[in-house]
Amino acid sequence: MQALKRFLAVCVAMALSLLALPAFAQEPAPAEVKVGMYINDIQSIDLHNYSFVADVYLWFRDTDQQIIPGATFEWMNMFAPDDHVQTDIYPEPVTQPDGAQYQVFRHQGPFAAKFSVKTYPFDAHNLTIEIEDQEWNASRLVYSVDQVTMNPDIELPGFVIGQPKLEVRNRPYPTNFGDTTMAQPETYSRAIVSIPISRPVVSGVTKSLLPVFIVVLVAAAALLLKPEHIEARVGLSITALLTLVALQFSAQAGLPDVGYLLMLDQIYLASYGFVLLVVLLLVLTTGNAEEEKQLAAAHSLAKGGVGTATLSILLYAAVIALILWLNLSSPDGA
Repeated sequence: MQALKRFLAVCVAMALSLLALPAFAQEPAPAEVKVGMYINDIQSIDLHNYSFVADVYLWFRDTDQQIIPGATFEWMNMFAPDDHVQTDIYPEPVTQPDGAQYQVFRHQGPFAAKFSVKTYPFDAHNLTIEIEDQEWNASRLVYSVDQVTMNPDIELPGFVIGQPKLEVRNRPYPTNFGDTTMAQPETYSRAIVSIPISRPVVSGVTKSLLPVFIVVLVAAAALLLKPEHIEARVGLSITALLTLVALQFSAQAGLPDVGYLLMLDQIYLASYGFVLLVVLLLVLTTGNAEEEKQLAAAHSLAKGGVGTATLSILLYAAVIALILWLNLSSPDGA
């Protein structure tokens, strides 16, 4: 009797599994679409508008005859869509020797990028180009990495270009876009090409930091003059202060208007503090030339002018080193 019950239970389980097979067969497995890109040129970068202009070749390769990824994909981070030009190299999918369907496009236009200039003049950025299928979600179409290469002759003035990389992420959307028939939010496969760029260190030091350090040294030179040279001492410090203000305005002219302090701003603030310290020391060491005792006392303080100037420069250098370390070691500094 027990054996008969077990036999019947097995039969029922097999019947249920056979009934369930057609339901599973109705949903095909996600199609794997190979995505690749060739970066032909990066024509310009606009830090003020947070965009860059690129010329790229994009291709798709898949074996699912029911989908045409080249007809349903979209560029996700387009900037100024009317300025984009796309050419279909193959208007219809071309069959490869292995049976895969192949399509390739050439696309030119501006793309949006969120640049962070917090560590300017040593800032680094990622230029990203993102694509996603606008019809098929990740349960039906999944991108996979083919390859990404770059024209070795690309030159981007003011930046060093690194090696690009292509990665695929499943991007969930926490909305049904107003479609009441959608039971739950859907996830779409997204291909992201990242092109790392950075400013040359030597250029940043020479163009942005070296002029500031020279002005600071000129301000420190006021401490080396004798106290009776009041006009020369004050003139050097005030000239240094005005020069710093002019340099800062000039440096910020080519940068976007942001709500946070740049590393360069912090360096200028430290430089302003140094000049003010020099002015304070000048006031303390400058005597009244009409009173002989005060002038003699001033001369006694001035004997330590070289030491005072050296100590001030070392203090300033320590503050600058601390600013550089805090900004460049921060994970969100770039």
